Amino acid sequence: MANNREHQQIALVGTWTHIPNAPAVQKPARPSEGLYRLAVNGDGTLTLLDVVKMNSPSWIVKSRDGRFAYATNEENAGTVTALAIDEAGSVRVLNTVSSAGQQPTHATLSPDGKFLFVANYSVAKGGAGMTVLPIGSDGKLGERVQHYPFISGSGAVQGRQEGGHAHSTTFSRDGKYLYAADLGGDKLHAYRYRSDSAQPLQADASRDVSFAPGAGPRHMVFSPKGEYAYVITEMAGEIEVFTVSDHRLTQQGKVKLNGGQDSAEAKSGGAIILSPSGRYLIATNRGADNHLLVLKIGGDGLPGETTRYEAGGIEPRALAFDATGNHLYVTNVFTNTVTLFDFDDETGELKARGEAATIATPTDIKFFN
Repeated sequence: MANNREHQQIALVGTWTHIPNAPAVQKPARPSEGLYRLAVNGDGTLTLLDVVKMNSPSWIVKSRDGRFAYATNEENAGTVTALAIDEAGSVRVLNTVSSAGQQPTHATLSPDGKFLFVANYSVAKGGAGMTVLPIGSDGKLGERVQHYPFISGSGAVQGRQEGGHAHSTTFSRDGKYLYAADLGGDKLHAYRYRSDSAQPLQADASRDVSFAPGAGPRHMVFSPKGEYAYVITEMAGEIEVFTVSDHRLTQQGKVKLNGGQDSAEAKSGGAIILSPSGRYLIATNRGADNHLLVLKIGGDGLPGETTRYEAGGIEPRALAFDATGNHLYVTNVFTNTVTLFDFDDETGELKARGEAATIATPTDIKFFN
């Protein structure tokens, strides 16, 4: 442990507290117990401190000031847990509320910090949709004030699209619109955000985006100035590029994640983030591929040549940079590891450093302090 611990970065690692029933899963020595807290050392390595016991905190949202965090508890009866983070990096549970759906897998905060927008994925038909939870001045979550069910699926991919599946919620850069990715319905749903309203979302179907049947939109990011948007599709295994004008998205191109392989096993888009400078896109492809991809963004907003790196594990689900921007972390769910890469923002080059931590079924990682 470094000195001046009150200024040391803390990593929170979210997990599934059950072991997935999938052929590629490597069974851990013991199942996860919840949300793991780790110290970030100067060289980027991680030291396990303790665990906050809870059920399947699969996604973590950090407040702008870092004083609070919100974890989606990805269970059949979905919940969301509010957490307080003190200056020393200690974590305290504030409260837990219903997500009004099943298997909440993602959430985002409004830019003003007033609301949390939760994506309920729901493996079973009927529990999917987006829920709006108010946030008090003390960081606690209130009960839902809005709920949009995602009922209809495109039916293009059997077993995946019989119904809707909300997979993420993402704000435009100016904070005026929220987009919810519906993997089951092959659509982005657009909503106008009204911060002064008790029910802050207003659906705007005129700005919805439809994808090819079976694409499965999963996560998205906007360019630093908001004039471009990038959506990673899970089943198509692509990054779709859009220009943004008046909050309308117009497709400009696609990039394949799997190096041209066309088998369904080699197409499984996962995470997508921007590098700290905003000059690079970094994404994951899972399935039989398990690679990271680094793409430099051109002046026209289109990603350039793709450089691929082995993820160092199976099922790389989430990516995150620490506060320095020099270290990239990958949660490999099926091999129970968090892998570490050094990142050069001038060249976009990644250098594998190996395992940073061994944690059962890690699904997300976020940094504090």
